[in-house]
Amino acid sequence: MNPVYHRVPSSGDHPVPYPAYQGSPYQSQEHADFSYQAPPKKENVRPSVQVTQHSSTSIFRPGYSESAEIVSKPRTGNRRKRWVLHLISHLVTTLWLAPIAWLLHVNYKRHIIGASVWCPHEKCSAGVFDGDPNNYNQRANQLDRDDHAALGALQLVAKGLEIWFMFVATALIYDVAMVFARRGGGLPLGYMLTHREFGDFRNLFNWSMWTSSIPHANSASARQRSRTVMLYLFAVLAAFLTLLTNLMGPATAVLVLPTLQWIDTPHQADQIFDGTGAAFEPKGDGLSFPGCNNESLTLQRYSCNAAAFAPSLDAWATSAAANVRQNSLFQEGINLGVSQEGGFDFTLNVSMSEPVVWVPNRQVLHWLSLDLMKLYVNVYGDATSKIRYNDSLTTVLQRTGPSIGVSVNYNMGNWTIYELSKTKTVECFGGWTVDFKNFYTKCVQSGAGWNPVNAWSNFTLANPIPGQKNITVISMYSEKSVYFNDTDDFGSGILSCLGRKLANCDWDKIFDHEPPRGLRNTSKNVGITVYSSQGSNHDVVWCDQVAYLGFPTYQIDLTPSSASQGLRLVQLNNISTAPLHHTPLHVSPRWLLAAWSVDVGGTVNGSRAMVQSLARLMPSLLTTPAKTKATNDQREFKLLHTYAIGQAMSMINYHFINATKADPSVHPDADHPYLYHFCTLHVWAFGLTGRTSRLGVAVVLAGSVCALLRLLLGFSVVRHRHSPVELFAAALEHQHQHEFDGLHRETDWAKVRYRMEMGHDGRPTFHPDRSGTRQES
Repeated sequence: MNPVYHRVPSSGDHPVPYPAYQGSPYQSQEHADFSYQAPPKKENVRPSVQVTQHSSTSIFRPGYSESAEIVSKPRTGNRRKRWVLHLISHLVTTLWLAPIAWLLHVNYKRHIIGASVWCPHEKCSAGVFDGDPNNYNQRANQLDRDDHAALGALQLVAKGLEIWFMFVATALIYDVAMVFARRGGGLPLGYMLTHREFGDFRNLFNWSMWTSSIPHANSASARQRSRTVMLYLFAVLAAFLTLLTNLMGPATAVLVLPTLQWIDTPHQADQIFDGTGAAFEPKGDGLSFPGCNNESLTLQRYSCNAAAFAPSLDAWATSAAANVRQNSLFQEGINLGVSQEGGFDFTLNVSMSEPVVWVPNRQVLHWLSLDLMKLYVNVYGDATSKIRYNDSLTTVLQRTGPSIGVSVNYNMGNWTIYELSKTKTVECFGGWTVDFKNFYTKCVQSGAGWNPVNAWSNFTLANPIPGQKNITVISMYSEKSVYFNDTDDFGSGILSCLGRKLANCDWDKIFDHEPPRGLRNTSKNVGITVYSSQGSNHDVVWCDQVAYLGFPTYQIDLTPSSASQGLRLVQLNNISTAPLHHTPLHVSPRWLLAAWSVDVGGTVNGSRAMVQSLARLMPSLLTTPAKTKATNDQREFKLLHTYAIGQAMSMINYHFINATKADPSVHPDADHPYLYHFCTLHVWAFGLTGRTSRLGVAVVLAGSVCALLRLLLGFSVVRHRHSPVELFAAALEHQHQHEFDGLHRETDWAKVRYRMEMGHDGRPTFHPDRSGTRQES
């Protein structure tokens, strides 16, 4: 910088005040008008001139005195200090990225902590597999108290990361401001303190922030106008950092604070579903049919499994009577009874959205029992597995497998048989209804002449009530059915056909007719069960059902709480309604006989609870007319029949391919899916489990970009970082040069642009950008 010559006042001189400029915001109201007064002449007085070198146009510097020379000297110590502070500043910025990177990593990997937030060395067992409910409850309560303390400490950590980022953002906005201040047309006055103001959310509504980038009316500089866009982007950056710093606290809290999550262990596929045996006669081994062998099953002697399955069906019958009576007294709903298979209990799962009862498969329950045994072997035989499964608040054992859902409908009406040939008959049942308001007659195909799959079986219930006839139970399967009432047959033509010679009717066309949408799912692959004491052409109690195949998840909670010690209930989860839109499943009528543990054409002993309940209800059912609301006897009967059908569906075996030895050409699909087994752990863990977590990730990623940008910009402004005191001192030293002429509003003053230059002593000076200021003529 060129030296500036100043006149050093002598003892006889008078100081000459600087004139005040009209229209300046800095104009003094008391001394608005100065006039020059010539000093009195003194003889033999010669002014002395001394050359000094400095970087300001003003002689009023801090520390200036009339008797001292102002000589600038390089301040090596301050420069070294700035370098040290600069390096520390960048180190702080870089270190902020380290915990953020770690938090992103553990949340993306869904890192599991354990049964407690504070789980040093991954040892905070809740005692899930200890088998002692009291110890488990005490341990869980202690872990809960520790969690509250740990979560409070982690909130302080999140606040610390927010404050840390505030430093990073302040440094970034300052560095960007210095880039504008040192180059081109300078930085508007309204942006000089942006690095101090941007953290306040109210700054977004500061009008000067959005208008300071626009040149004021006195500016005609094309250069100033060309930089408007860049300065406006600076305002946008400041607004973005305002939002970012205010969101950084909640964002880091979302990532820092773990949550209680249900996390699955790796899913292991050991089977590929390859079909079900529903359409065939009951077959199986000693595991599926205890007490039976291939010969007895081939001869349809299903009484061989009476020791295993007869008591379970009778237990359901007993619970049905108790449940209906409880519901009639307290109107609390009917709880379905529980059955047992191996070491697990199960019940029928009722869908709330569809009138379908999903029945657990006993074969899947056997596989689930084997999974539990393997789990116990791993837990007690392998220390790593014990820590893995025991360091959770809850462990749920799960396996996907087939399940059959049935929609059961109870009816009472006349049973009529129309014989077309020795192998083809049409059997019509009156009183079919789903709402007790609209009643129809349902006709089904019967006999192998229609289709070889059409079949039926029968057995007898020995009536234990003296003087009452035995009850004949007929189970049949029909591929197709149609409906009609007194006035409409829905276009099938069966109504008019029954009024003339049956042989002249096109029965194939009648049964191929597409039924109405509401009746479509109950028109194909229909199962019919008839309970009769007198045979055909009389009123009978009859039920129809359609079955669907699904693949829910079987799960058992292994938590040793006192409530679950006496009941190891397997529940079905992830039950899909998609199968309900498919063609119903073909189920052989022989499975109902296997459920009753009775031979084809055989008799069930009247001492069994199921027989006694049906015998008690039959007289009432046959004499009670259909009503708009079911009676208690009708509810109990429907429940009994549902249990019998549920027993049959639970016994149906399925076939599978060993997934570990499957041929490469075998490709699983929706009808032949993989069957997985796994555990679900209830643990404290990090993870991106919702929209809030994803928003937190977006905020901290944006903050990381800002930190990296700050590191890059920091090298270009390394020599130009100043403290607020230095900037304030430079502003006080600056003497305006008409840049405020004609400007009377704060928003106009904020548009005045200044360039910052550095003196040899490292101190900043402000210089207005006068390239576009209109000069007065």
